[in-house]
Amino acid sequence: MAKIKEPTNQPDPAEDFLYPVSKETRVLNFNMEMMREEDQESDWSKEGEGREDGGIEDDVCQPEDEQNGQDKHLLVISLTKTSISVVKGRGCDDGSTCHDVVVVAESSTVTLVPRGSFRQDRTQNVMVECLASQQYLRGICSQKTVYVSPNPENITIYYYRSTSRLFTGIPVVLNFTGSNCFLRCCKEGQKVLLQVETCDKKMLRKISKDDKTTLSFVFFMKGPRSELTFESVLHRGWFIQIVNTDEVEMATLDGRKKDQSFLFVIQT
Repeated sequence: MAKIKEPTNQPDPAEDFLYPVSKETRVLNFNMEMMREEDQESDWSKEGEGREDGGIEDDVCQPEDEQNGQDKHLLVISLTKTSISVVKGRGCDDGSTCHDVVVVAESSTVTLVPRGSFRQDRTQNVMVECLASQQYLRGICSQKTVYVSPNPENITIYYYRSTSRLFTGIPVVLNFTGSNCFLRCCKEGQKVLLQVETCDKKMLRKISKDDKTTLSFVFFMKGPRSELTFESVLHRGWFIQIVNTDEVEMATLDGRKKDQSFLFVIQT
C-alpha cells in the first residue's frame, strides 16, 4: 500500500510555477523502449478497445522480440536513496491530467544484461568423483590435460543464474581451486575436446550466450547430487565421460543415460 502525504500549504494558484501536490513511496516497473508521444497515445487507444481496465496489461515487459523472435536485452537501473515527486503546473485544477513525475536519486548504476546470459551467483569447493571408476577429476594446466586419479583435487564450482526462462540444467564453471585454470570445451572438426585452460576470473563474472570464448567454459550440471552429468553449453549434447577408467573426454550419450561413465558425485 502506497503512503501518500498531502502538502499542508498550497501556493497561490495565480503564480506561474510548479509545486508538489503529493508524495508517495511505490515500486515502479519501467519499459525502457523509446517512442514518440503520438505513437504512444495511439497504441494505448488501440490496446484499450474492448478492455475494462483501459488497456493496462499485467505483464508489460515481453520476454520475446515479436519482430525477429530473439530475446531482448535487459537494461537494469539501480537507484540509491531515491525520492519520487508528482508535480502539476498552473491550470491543472480543472480535472485534466497534466501531472509530471520527478525522480531524484543520490546515485545510479546502469547495467546492460543480455538475454540468455549467465550471471555468477555463488561458489562451492568440492571434489568431483567418477561414479564408475571411483577416481577424481584432476588437471595439468601447463599441458591442458584432464585426467582422473585416486588422489582427489579440489575443484571450485561457480554457480550461475540464467536470464533464460527455459531450464536445461544448472549452469556452472569448473575451476581448479586456487588457480586460474578451468575446464573448457573446444571443437576440432566433428570432435569436441575437453581441455584445461587459463582464464581471467573477471571475464567469467557475466557470460553472454553470444560470446563463444567464455561460453565454452560453461556446463549444464544435471541430475541428483550422487548421479550428476556435465553437458557443454556451447556444444549441446556433448558430456564429460571417463573412458577406459582413466581417460577423460567429451562424448554424446546416444541413449546411454544410465551409463556410469558419464555420472559423477560431488563430495564436499
